[in-house]
Amino acid sequence: MEFYSHPDKKLIVHLQEVFNINKDKVEDKFLKAYEIMAYGHDFGKFTTYFQKYLLGGKRNKFSDHSFTSALFVGFCAIKEFGENNSIPLIIFNTVLHHHGNLENPSNDLPSSFKEITPNDYLILEKIEIVRKQIEDLSINRDDIGKVYRILGYEDCFKEFLHVNIEELMKKIKRIEVLTERNNKTDENYFIHQTLYSALISADKLSASGTLIPEEKYVTYVDLNREREEKIKGKSGEINRIRREIFESIQENIQRSYDKTRLFTITSPTGTGKTYAGFFAALKLKELLNDNRKIIYSLPFTSIIEQNYDVIKDLFANIEDFESEKGRYLIKHHSLANMDYNTDKYDIDKLRAELLIENWNSGIVITTFVQFLETLIGTRNRMLKKLTSMKGSIILLDEVQAIDISLLPLVDHVLKKASELFDLRIIMMTATKPFILNGAVELLADHQKYFKFFNRTKIIPILEKKNILDFIEEFNNNIENKSYLIVCNTINESIKIFNGLKNIGRDIFYLSTNLLPVHRRKRIEEVKAALDQGEKIILVSTQVVEAGVDFDFDVVIRDIGPIDSIIQCSGRCNRNGLKDIGEVYIYSLYDDEKEAEETLYAKYVYGNSTLNVVKEILQNQAEIYEEDYFKLIEQYYTKIQEKKNKDKSEKLINSIISMNFSGDKSANEEKDRIPLQKFSLIENNAGYFDGFIIYDQTAKKVFDRYLEMIKEKNFYKSREIYLEIKNTLRDYTVSLPVKYQGIFNEQYGLHVLPYEGVEDYYNMITGFIREEKGYDIL
Repeated sequence: MEFYSHPDKKLIVHLQEVFNINKDKVEDKFLKAYEIMAYGHDFGKFTTYFQKYLLGGKRNKFSDHSFTSALFVGFCAIKEFGENNSIPLIIFNTVLHHHGNLENPSNDLPSSFKEITPNDYLILEKIEIVRKQIEDLSINRDDIGKVYRILGYEDCFKEFLHVNIEELMKKIKRIEVLTERNNKTDENYFIHQTLYSALISADKLSASGTLIPEEKYVTYVDLNREREEKIKGKSGEINRIRREIFESIQENIQRSYDKTRLFTITSPTGTGKTYAGFFAALKLKELLNDNRKIIYSLPFTSIIEQNYDVIKDLFANIEDFESEKGRYLIKHHSLANMDYNTDKYDIDKLRAELLIENWNSGIVITTFVQFLETLIGTRNRMLKKLTSMKGSIILLDEVQAIDISLLPLVDHVLKKASELFDLRIIMMTATKPFILNGAVELLADHQKYFKFFNRTKIIPILEKKNILDFIEEFNNNIENKSYLIVCNTINESIKIFNGLKNIGRDIFYLSTNLLPVHRRKRIEEVKAALDQGEKIILVSTQVVEAGVDFDFDVVIRDIGPIDSIIQCSGRCNRNGLKDIGEVYIYSLYDDEKEAEETLYAKYVYGNSTLNVVKEILQNQAEIYEEDYFKLIEQYYTKIQEKKNKDKSEKLINSIISMNFSGDKSANEEKDRIPLQKFSLIENNAGYFDGFIIYDQTAKKVFDRYLEMIKEKNFYKSREIYLEIKNTLRDYTVSLPVKYQGIFNEQYGLHVLPYEGVEDYYNMITGFIREEKGYDIL
């Protein structure tokens, strides 16, 4: 009998491909474990139940293959590694969940290794299914035996047909108990994740028949030639400083490349960190004499697009770059188009998605979410690319954007991953948080550059002020200058915009209350006006703090964290071509709670952070840019003392104990947070995504969405999704659930039809909200 893993692929071919695709990415000491997983992960597909299902039969409990496959690999692993080793447990769990997200192995094992009781009724049900499947496998034992003779596991297969399932499960449970008791280490977690990643990425590549293009790399000399061409003729003091910083960093990486795995670049905003850091990574790659992947990770998609274009332009004279772009350079984030350019290989959108999600390129530009939720997490889709990270050079830019409560966790994981995955990490920032202590600073005299720059000064005005008083004061003091006003909440920003819109000056509005398609257009309008020297006013939220290249004469920011204030100052007198730019810090309170004088900032940042900020800023009339470095050090020192580290510590405990999903049969332990709950972006409880059919483009994409829903072929449906996903997001806005009734729920989308747009949305400030409220987004 012939056995198939997929309609057009023989099972033996698939098993061999899964092993061969990633065998070179697995350390030698774990290669046997990976071989067992690769050859056994689809063992359950040898049943006639699955083969009939593959030919168009109905799916049923006997055609499911993951649990039987997990027991088979667990059995083979115990034969190979014994019962006093964590590897059989790791292999069992990775195969068990190779079609879904990771969970704790205890969720599919008996509650005790001593006996299986009636309380384990779900396990008993699964045991009966496995017995039935083994009976079925026995019918075709000769044909299956031939396959496993070729693979080298015939004896293991024949013994498994006679195994006592209950005893096998109790053995695996015992290994789990011993691992939890005696062998809790970070290393177990990273072994688990590496093997899981190798399996699921190879499984998907084989199943889709994707040919894996060879990654392409470029030399430091070739790209630096283009960089020098681009900066040729640029004069002025700031460009001299940028060149000096660049050369200093390149010299220091050459001196210290073999002394550590961890590096930092601490340099003021606007001093060319993108070039300096990227070329340091290129030089490091060549000094290590290896074709290591460079992974450039940033907090926001807007910065990714900007930095991707900067780096892409360096390839102008690389002969085959345009025809083989995907092999040299990709960007990967939730809004990126799934285009993998290569003339050498035939890559459709579905295969392009796989290659991009597996980071199949010499240089990858991606988000913190993609990078950190691959190192920490349980999601199948994220973890595919972990195996591609091994040996990479990681650039981390603007790390201050990470929630400070997660920094101890990030610090812990980066240090462990650098050791276990042979990573080199370069962290770049103007406001350096307290992580990666002991790293080599590549701009050793960075403090002098902070002292050199005197483009801006912070002016704290900390007495509480309501919106009406602020608007009146602004009107009375406005000068012939451009102004950026940064608010903490959308309601606050709209109130200020409406209060100023008749001021007799061009005034713009920007926040996530606008559809993304309109937000991009607004940014272009503001930049064009500023470039022409117009003295405009922009009222915005924190959306401008990073990745938006604005240059205003004056910035006014509602009080917030010091690092956010300094990021805002980077939108003021950016190139140092004007007099010292003024950055005013106000403490604006919610007019609707006037009796309490509740600060808008409290809704976003909480009291403890704000108290630290007030403590640092009070009694200071002006703080010049030359003192920002000292200011941020003072802030991080105080905030570390006050900030609760419980969240990080509980997640670290879950890494050590491989606590992926929590124990469903018991109360969650107080000292652990299951890793499935880790997210770099906090979900906004009480919010929903609303799709607004604002124009004909939105209407067409919604019609296409309906076609996708009706399409029964998964691959065709997925192709349509990849075609329309960015346009869908362009017309989607996150809103409080109190507005959900305005939208019609249609096939998984909350839709505001074209007929309702005039009443609920405008291009000036976006979604029309109630006047009362303090929505954060």
